[in-house]
Amino acid sequence: MAGKVTSMSVKVAAAAVAEGQLVVGSGRGELNVSGLCAAHGVSRKTFYKWVDRYRAEGVAGLEDRSRRPLTHPTQTPAAVEDLVVRVRKELADGGLDHGPTTILWHLGRRQQRGELDGVRLPSAATLWRILVRRGLVTPEPRKRPKSSIVRFEAPAPNEWWQIDAMDWVTASGPAKVFNIVDDHSRVAARSRAVGAATSEQAWTTFGQAAAVWGLPAGVLSDNGLCFSGKLRGVEVLFEARLRDAGIRPMTGRPYHPQTTGKVERFQQTVKKWLRKQPLAADLAELQAQLDRFTHIYNTQRPHQGISGAIPLDRWTATPVGGPAAGPLAHPDYGAKTHHSTVHHGCVQADTFKIHIGAEYNGLTATVVVDTQRANVFIDDNLIRHLELDHTRSYQPSGRPRGGPRRPRLRS
Repeated sequence: MAGKVTSMSVKVAAAAVAEGQLVVGSGRGELNVSGLCAAHGVSRKTFYKWVDRYRAEGVAGLEDRSRRPLTHPTQTPAAVEDLVVRVRKELADGGLDHGPTTILWHLGRRQQRGELDGVRLPSAATLWRILVRRGLVTPEPRKRPKSSIVRFEAPAPNEWWQIDAMDWVTASGPAKVFNIVDDHSRVAARSRAVGAATSEQAWTTFGQAAAVWGLPAGVLSDNGLCFSGKLRGVEVLFEARLRDAGIRPMTGRPYHPQTTGKVERFQQTVKKWLRKQPLAADLAELQAQLDRFTHIYNTQRPHQGISGAIPLDRWTATPVGGPAAGPLAHPDYGAKTHHSTVHHGCVQADTFKIHIGAEYNGLTATVVVDTQRANVFIDDNLIRHLELDHTRSYQPSGRPRGGPRRPRLRS
C-alpha cells in the first residue's frame, strides 16, 4: 500500500526550520510543531524526518519517495515464472486442464522426479497471480458459489457407474461416443466410438468396461432410449440385461443433466482434448485417440473433483462394490410384444395397423403395445412412438400423403 502523502505546508515548515528561519517552540513567533502536525495528520517524527532530509539534500529531499523495499526475498524468481508459463502452454497445447492447481500438480511431479532440484514451488494462489500478470487468465462472469451445490458421490468404486453418449465427427462422417465413469473414483471405465447410439451398442460398451473393472451394483443414465424405455412404458435391451445381471438401472429426471453430471463433465474434458488432436479418419482412428486419452485421464491427470487425486489411485484405495447375487425383477408395464413384417409401410399389432413408412418394407419390426401407446422398433432402433386412437384400427403417420407435389406440365 502506498504511503500517506505529507502536506506541502509541513514540508515548507520543515525547510524553514532547517534554514533557521523558524524556531521551534510555543512562544510568540515560534513554530508549534505539535499543533502543526496535529492539524495535518502527521507525527512529530515525520516532521523531523523532512527537516533532516532538507538539511542533507536541499529542496530535492522534500520529494516523496517510494516505500517499496529494495529486496524481495519471497518474490518468485523470473525463471520459475517462465517455467510456469511453459508448463501451462504444454498442457493447453495438449488439450489438458491448465489451471493453477493442475500446473502446481505437474510441477510437483517433476520435482519428485528430481527435475527441479533447488526450486521452491509457489502456491496455487501465487501461480494464479503469475498467470494474471502474464495476461494468461481470461476474466469470467461470476458463477454460482460451490458451497451452494448439493453433491452426491458413491461411497466406493463400482457402487454405480454413470453412462452417456456424445456426438463427435470423423473425416468419414458423424460418430457417437459412449462414455462410462465410475461415480466414486472418476475412473473412465470405457470410452467407445460407434456409428449409432443403440441399446445393443450401449450393452456392448458396458460389457467391455465390466471385463476390465468388474460389474457395478448400479448404472445411472439419462432417459435416452438406448439406456431406458421407462418413460415410454417399455424395457429396452440395455436395462433388461442389467437386471438379468443383478445390476440396478437408474435414471435421472427428464431435462436434468446434473444427475449424470460426472460423466457429462468427463465428456467436456474428452471433447477439449479431441479438439487438439488431428481429425480422425474413421471410427478406428477415433477409438485409438479415445484409448490414449482414457489412459492419460486415469493415470496421469489430477482430478479436482476428488481433491487432486488420480482416478486410478482413488479406485485402488477402497474395496469395490458389486451387483446383487441374482437377477432383479423386471417391470411389468402391461405391454404385449409383437413381431411383424412391414407391408405397404405398415405393421400389424393386435387389432391395430400402424403406419411407419414404405422405406421399411420387408423388414421385421418389433411392436410393443399397451392400453394407451405403441412403440415400433427395427434393429433395436425406435422408429415410431404413438398414442393409440381406439376409435380406429388404422393408425396413420400424420405425414402428408402422396409425396411432394410436382408442377403441372403445360400443354
